[in-house]
Amino acid sequence: ALYALLALVALILATDRLVVWRLNPLHSNPPKAVVLYSAAWCGLCAQIRTCLQASDAPFEERDVEKSMRASAEWWALRVRGVPATLVGSELVYGFDTKKLTSTLDRAGFSVNCWNSSST
Repeated sequence: ALYALLALVALILATDRLVVWRLNPLHSNPPKAVVLYSAAWCGLCAQIRTCLQASDAPFEERDVEKSMRASAEWWALRVRGVPATLVGSELVYGFDTKKLTSTLDRAGFSVNCWNSSST
């Protein structure tokens, strides 16, 4: 029984690592591609979306509750909440506007929707 339990745990861990390796967009996202991982109910996601749209910054929004693929990628990124914004291979967790603005700037997108007191 102990060996069966250990085999099950090993299988679960191997599956987890395979999903992370296979679906992690950090390894495959193009250098200037912007992906917003969001949920429909998330107000902070809406603020980022509105800012990106107002700045004409091209981005793709992936709702982690409506798309199994987006949910799997989000899980592979080890993100534990929304919003999460992937710019090339850089990931910005949450609503860190200073980091998001500087990350987008390095990718060549001029985005300045938030005042300097937002974090």
